[in-house]
Amino acid sequence: MQDWNAFFKFNKWKVILNRKLKIEEIIVNYFKPHFFSVLDVSEQHRGHQNFRENVESHFEIIIVSEKFYNSNKIDRHRMVNKCLKEEFLLDLHSVIIKTYTIDEYKNV
Repeated sequence: MQDWNAFFKFNKWKVILNRKLKIEEIIVNYFKPHFFSVLDVSEQHRGHQNFRENVESHFEIIIVSEKFYNSNKIDRHRMVNKCLKEEFLLDLHSVIIKTYTIDEYKNV
């Protein structure tokens, strides 16, 4: 089995520069979405304290999935945050999360 902690320790910058792809993979594998969007908005935070050049640290995520049926907004956000836990440990700073069921998304 892959020792991910060792891998991340030696490849941290490579992982960070590919964070958008990693988040997309996590979403597809866990939520099996009808639709999703992952937008890197890190550049919008230039000039903020602790801004780091070339680090994907801020995202806006939209997920439309059947997994959200019978879940309230807080529970949905907890589900997404739980899936992204490892990314938050690797310098992911902020995620705006919008979650919908298929029926809800039809009315957006």
